[in-house]
Amino acid sequence: MTQGTPPEDKFVTVNGLRLHYLDWGGNADRVLLFAHGQGGNGHNFDHIAQELRDEFRILALDQRGHGDSDHTREGYSVKLFAADLAAFAEAVDIIPYDYCGASLGARNAIPYAGDHSDHLRHVVLLDYGPEMSTESARSQIGRIGTRPLGWRSKEDYIAYLRERDPRVSEEQLRRNAEYSLRLNYANRYVLKSDPDLFWINGSFGVAEVPYLWEQWAKIRCPILELKGALSNYLSPEILERMKRLQPTMRFAEVPDSGHPITSHNPAFLIEQLRQFLNEPASQGVE
Repeated sequence: MTQGTPPEDKFVTVNGLRLHYLDWGGNADRVLLFAHGQGGNGHNFDHIAQELRDEFRILALDQRGHGDSDHTREGYSVKLFAADLAAFAEAVDIIPYDYCGASLGARNAIPYAGDHSDHLRHVVLLDYGPEMSTESARSQIGRIGTRPLGWRSKEDYIAYLRERDPRVSEEQLRRNAEYSLRLNYANRYVLKSDPDLFWINGSFGVAEVPYLWEQWAKIRCPILELKGALSNYLSPEILERMKRLQPTMRFAEVPDSGHPITSHNPAFLIEQLRQFLNEPASQGVE
């Protein structure tokens, strides 16, 4: 595949769900799987994949309830997300491989890696850990209900996104509009992601925190945590506990970046991925 060639759309059925993923192909013998944040999809990593596709075979998953993957009435617990990751890796035969998850994708990687460190060469977590800071949680709750139910056009959606975060490139805004929306029966553009994902942000998600800390302590593959320098998702106290439980964890702050690292400073992320993923998988692991 050449630099400008788009990825191939593929589907696999795991745990009773038809999951969509992007396969960037290539001849590399190492696989790097990307997993997006809440409300996102695999195309959130297109600009990253274009830069790394000659070094890795890049896959980007639409997690359950997102993108072109199935929604489910079974729910969106972190255990179910993690079970999907394990079943997906086995179904598409990529083990062992490298993993990079943003936000929700990072959160879901923790229980997965805790039980299946043998699946992973390295795991990279973007601005999320076993829990989020109180300040960030309050901010999330404060934004609930402020998003429109739909938009008359993709341009209206792009304008909405631009107003919320003017630092995101025009290319990424338009890609988001192209792959995050569907036209509903009322002729309005609405998000593809399942509205039931909303409940992760409240008491349901809080109840999962003790389990996430337990799983964090069990991880036995190299970990890189990247925190947006301008983000408040990870408090100093949370980071200190993460380091105490995983003393070999690598950590870096991403300059000039808030929570959406892939949008705010993709060049730094690419540099860190190249450096970390090319280290021996056993380095720094007790």
